[in-house]
Parts: sequence; structure tokens; C-alpha cells
Amino acid sequence: MPPRPRPPSFADACARVVENPGADHSLTTTLAPVRARIDVSEAASARTDTRERLLAARLPADVDRVAELGCGTGTLLDRLREEYDAVGVDRFPAFLAFAAARGAPVVRGDPAAPPLRAAFDAVCSFDAVGASRRASLSAFLAGAYATLRPGGILVVGACSDPRAVAESGVETYRGARYVLERAVDVAPGESVVHADYRVTDRRTGETGVTSEETPFRVVDAGEVRAALDDAGFADASVAADAGVEGEVVATAVRPVETGG
Repeated sequence: MPPRPRPPSFADACARVVENPGADHSLTTTLAPVRARIDVSEAASARTDTRERLLAARLPADVDRVAELGCGTGTLLDRLREEYDAVGVDRFPAFLAFAAARGAPVVRGDPAAPPLRAAFDAVCSFDAVGASRRASLSAFLAGAYATLRPGGILVVGACSDPRAVAESGVETYRGARYVLERAVDVAPGESVVHADYRVTDRRTGETGVTSEETPFRVVDAGEVRAALDDAGFADASVAADAGVEGEVVATAVRPVETGG
């Protein structure tokens, strides 16, 4: 078995920004180690706790195989592996390196068109729905449908309030050599997170400044229900108050085909 790829370090990410601040830096590429730190913050861990409870309350006792579409750095996937035969899908190699380092089985691919067979008892997805601007909501759910076995269950969360995506403010991350400051702004009326980064090399005093804009999708309960119907799901339930503030959570089933 080939060795698992080593996740990039915080120092690696900071050094690249200082060396070439004009390059294309983002949380999905160079700055993935920052995303990994964000994902284990107190606020993010509390959100992962809530999502774990949501799944435990919605997945039947006979569920064994679970796929997480858009597993990111693998914080929720790591929890799922304690209970299920779970695999994660994400299209960003830098994220998958962190998820794989946790010991999770992962597959690189588009969460909206997962490269998996229709063999899973359950499929879950949370952040990927909001991040997948390239595919329509119906197309994304069709990909989840194709990953489920007949009778399999889908649990999906989607952003219904831009304030749930990120809070405007400044965060500071420190390492032995580098300090990274991240200033976040979610402009009213825009479905875009603006982030500016300033990295300081504490040994040399050199700095590097870069920025990124991350679009996201906001939906409402009616839109999610209609998309579930379009994708072929049955027994759909969509709740706006399921425990994650600013997020709707939907549960639906891929119907069992019967002979006519």
C-alpha cells in the first residue's frame, strides 16, 4: 500500500505566502492547513458535534455503509468511522490529505458527481451543498441519489442564512516561526466570503499579504424540497430548526423499485 500523503504544514503554507504573495492562495489549496485549524476550533467542533447528533437521530439502526460528500479535512468523517463503514469524497487534494492522515478512506472527486457505486446505505453532506456553485441543487442531489442503494437514506444540510457561513472579524493563528492574521468579511446581500491574509515571518520580519473570495449558495426549505423531488427522492422531510443555526436539514429516501 502506498504511503498516505503528508498534509502540508502551517509553516509550509505561511512560507509560500511570504515567498510569493501574488500567487493564487486559498483555503482549498495553499492555505488548507489554516482550514484544518479552523475545523478543530471550538466553534467548528461544536458544529461537528451537532451534525453528528443529527445523523445519529436520523440514520436507521441497520445502516452500515455511509458516504460523506464534501468531507473536507475529515472532522465529521472521523466521527462517522467510529460507528460505520464510512468513506469521504472531496475534490480538493489538500483537504483529502488531512482526512487521510486521520486514517479515513477517501476518494478524490466532485461531490456533485461522486465516483462511487450505488451501494451505500446512507449518504450525508453538509458544507458541500453551499460550496457547490458549479452544479444546480437538483444536480447535486441527483449525484447523491446515484450513490445510494434503493431504500438508502440521504441526510443533507444546506445554508439558509449567509450569517451561518462565516462571521466577519479577525482571527490570528500562530506557529513557531509564522503568524497569520485572517480578516473575514461577509458583505450584506452578497453570497461571497471575502478573506484577507497577512503572514509575518517572526525570524526575518518579512510579510506577505494575499486574499481570496469564496462564493456560496443560500437556499430555502421550499427550494430543497423541490430539488429532492426533481432528483427522485421520496419521504422527504425538510427542517429549518434541526439544530444548526442558519441551516436547513433534509432527510429523504431513494425509493425501492418494484416491478410493474
